[in-house]
Amino acid sequence: MKKIYFIGLILLFVVVINGCKLSNETNQVSAGNDLASNSVAAQQANVGIEKGQTPPDFTVTTIDGKQLRLSQFKRENKPVLLYFWATWCPFCRKDFGTLKNVYPKYAGKVEILAIDLDTSEDDEMIQSYKNKMGLDGIDFASGSANILSDYEITHTTTKYAISKDGIILYKGSGAFNEQQWEVLLNALASS
Repeated sequence: MKKIYFIGLILLFVVVINGCKLSNETNQVSAGNDLASNSVAAQQANVGIEKGQTPPDFTVTTIDGKQLRLSQFKRENKPVLLYFWATWCPFCRKDFGTLKNVYPKYAGKVEILAIDLDTSEDDEMIQSYKNKMGLDGIDFASGSANILSDYEITHTTTKYAISKDGIILYKGSGAFNEQQWEVLLNALASS
């Protein structure tokens, strides 16, 4: 009787130990799955239009026919400045007038993508504006309702400075003077 009791106790001990081990392995797998899904969720949660976030990705075709995808700048380790504007905007004209004097120093170090927020303006109008303003080295593209919505664009001269790592360093609007452009472009080039 004592022998059966002793064997029963050993079997119970083995079952408990194996059950705990199995439970622990299940918890580890579950924890691993939770970490993986939390990582994906964290990446998705970090997409946004505020400083410190990863901006929503998009693809545009420039007026020169190039297809540009925002995430490609990160893959190429290049900072980019998104600039939302319109041909009829006097503040944009002032901003671009100042920028064309400062940008040559940063060309090749910082990419600028100017997206027209007036979706009624076509590539021909934008090309004419670019030529008239003498804005060489800046990529211009027609506006897209999806992009304008994703970035909640309501003002001309809206700027998003995005680092080489694909993180928003600056978000703002308003015409800049030369010193402000220098500070922004220098920060981007150093990002």
